[in-house]
Amino acid sequence: MGLRKGQKELVERYRGGKCAIPAIPGGGKTHCLSLWAVEMISNGYHKPGKILIVTYMNSAVNNFKQRISAELQKRGINGSKDYFVSTIHGLCLQIIKEKPDLIIANEEFEIIDEVSKIHLISSAIDEWKRYNEREFQLYLDMENLSSGKMGDIYKNWQDKLCRIMLSAISDFKVKGITPSEAKEKCKSLGKDSILSWASDIFEIYDRRLKIGGFLDFDDMLYNAKKMLETDEHLLEKYRKKYSFVCEDEAQDSNYIQNEILTLIANGNLLRVGDSNQAICGSFSSSDFTLFKGFCDAPDTMVYSITQSSRNTRDIIDLANYFVRYVRENHPVPQCRDSLLPQYIEPVAEDDPRPNPVIDEYGIKAAVFESWEEEARGVVTQAMHMIKKHPDKTIAILVPSAWKMSLVINILESRKAPFEQLDNTSGERNGTLKKLGRIIDFLAVPEDGEKFSNMINECILTGTYDSPDFADTEDEVKTMGQRELLSGFLKKYPVEKLLYPVGGIIEIADVPQELLQANIWKDFVDCLDMVRELLEFPNTIVEKLILFISEKLRFDREERAIAQKVAGDVRYLMNQNPRWRLSDLALELLSPKNMFNYFAGIVWDLKGFEPQPGVITVATYHKSKGLEWDIVFLTGLNNADFPVLLEDKFMGEFWFLKEQYKNPQAIIKSEMAKVFEGKIGRDSILESKLETISEKARLLYVGITRAKEYLFLSSYELSKGKRVELPSRYILELRQYIEEAGRI
Repeated sequence: MGLRKGQKELVERYRGGKCAIPAIPGGGKTHCLSLWAVEMISNGYHKPGKILIVTYMNSAVNNFKQRISAELQKRGINGSKDYFVSTIHGLCLQIIKEKPDLIIANEEFEIIDEVSKIHLISSAIDEWKRYNEREFQLYLDMENLSSGKMGDIYKNWQDKLCRIMLSAISDFKVKGITPSEAKEKCKSLGKDSILSWASDIFEIYDRRLKIGGFLDFDDMLYNAKKMLETDEHLLEKYRKKYSFVCEDEAQDSNYIQNEILTLIANGNLLRVGDSNQAICGSFSSSDFTLFKGFCDAPDTMVYSITQSSRNTRDIIDLANYFVRYVRENHPVPQCRDSLLPQYIEPVAEDDPRPNPVIDEYGIKAAVFESWEEEARGVVTQAMHMIKKHPDKTIAILVPSAWKMSLVINILESRKAPFEQLDNTSGERNGTLKKLGRIIDFLAVPEDGEKFSNMINECILTGTYDSPDFADTEDEVKTMGQRELLSGFLKKYPVEKLLYPVGGIIEIADVPQELLQANIWKDFVDCLDMVRELLEFPNTIVEKLILFISEKLRFDREERAIAQKVAGDVRYLMNQNPRWRLSDLALELLSPKNMFNYFAGIVWDLKGFEPQPGVITVATYHKSKGLEWDIVFLTGLNNADFPVLLEDKFMGEFWFLKEQYKNPQAIIKSEMAKVFEGKIGRDSILESKLETISEKARLLYVGITRAKEYLFLSSYELSKGKRVELPSRYILELRQYIEEAGRI
């Protein structure tokens, strides 16, 4: 089976009890966990129940299912009923559906999506503000804010407050605190306390959820745990159903998830994770110390996976050096436990999947004079690497969405092939954008610009970039023809190309210049499709959407999204008869449209696979679980990757008074005081220590994404009061890289 250290022990030895698998990046934990499940099923060790595997992403669920199914088929075993793979929320939904009447009056409840959740919390804050405007303004630094920009500042504060309140509400729910309990406990804090605000807003938000018949993800966890604890028969049913419980990505578990899986497992609990990749604590209720504590428990068997064939030895050495630096020499002693002493080992030379080897030292580091210069320099180098290594996958990782926007603009201006990896772009909203462009044109078919946009983005399919990126003379010619056809379609208004005859739309004579350019057939094909779209009755919008998906030959994922849009549109138009095609087009073309959440789920199920020659642009957080041949780590500055306590921290809001600049930290401190009895904590210090620790792990994740080449970059800028400095990490790593490169 080609198993390595740690993997072999798991597959061959683990047959029950508590077991932990600490695994380094690229250690093949999915591979060995799948093989362990197959081995158990093949020998019937799991009976009388099933094996339950809980993971975090829908794509990971599919990955596990495919691997286990394929291996069982190789062995001639039909074991589809012997295992169940699910996200934690999928498992909780299954539990809740056993007796939904226990938790909500309406059995036809819905799980609220993230977009609706933001709308709901925003409206709850608006309701709270009607009676608490003084409190809302209390934290704002009015003396130092420009009166002319107060409208923007109010909106910014409201947007930030939405995220802060959702985080606080999640903490309440994870701790099992009800809205009434939260309000009662927070009375002692007074109206000026932000945690007191949170308890009020929690009550409003919870009421609106119930009125709408909604549950959010935290409700699912809380209610599933409550049902298992209070219903002995239900708990016994799940213990019999699942003989073994396995938790993947256990470093991202939270208290309530930990309790649910421990209850169901009844002693047979297997957890796999990497504490050095715990990067979700700042925006979720995850607690990476839970997995560490599980590993350290005296009754837990531990099989460590330490070998990886993902990276070159040079990249492995850099990752290990970074772990040692943090643990031994971090300038803030309290942060030296940010990374555990888990060091990556390369595989043996005779391993069937060896470490990649290149003929040069593939790691570089650079510091630029501004973010703009850094972004341009990185894009230039990335395009150079595409030409030099057209068969390699490549990624540019950025620390934040606003920094990503500049990189995207530069890539677009240089016509570089790229894909933006987030929930509102690339594949994820490409389907919605196609639908939006066509419906936008059909709403106003006489608009030449809408016609041109639809033709170029929907009907002239395929990606054609500048001749610099073409491999052959034929490709250059094809691109020239495409540009020529696009130009003609912009030049001729739609009414000159198509005209009605007796209720049928006919195609006009092909212009002579197109015949001479030898692209008349493409021209007629494009117009023929447009004619069919115009002839289709647009009074039944849901059928029009399905017709568009058929004519554009949508694949399986795109068809699923189109069907969802069609179903939702029927409901929306019944609710609001004034809704027109133009309104639907506007919604579909909006970056934050109501259909994005479902589209994200569809593409998550498919999983992301980087394509050679196409630059992936993603945040560091989005890169977790992925790998590329060539990786650029950008924006390594002291604000995004703080090392010292005096560094600038992103969680601090410039428009708030000094004592309130980090409201998230204040909430954590007050939560610990009111609900845990911990008094006298320095909330600001603790918040900074947590941020420094998590950012160290985030950089470690970034380093270990690269298989062959790795580029680290930052910038140093000083303009008046604006001072942005490189992170201490890149300065330390650059020195190591320069020395290693010389050797």
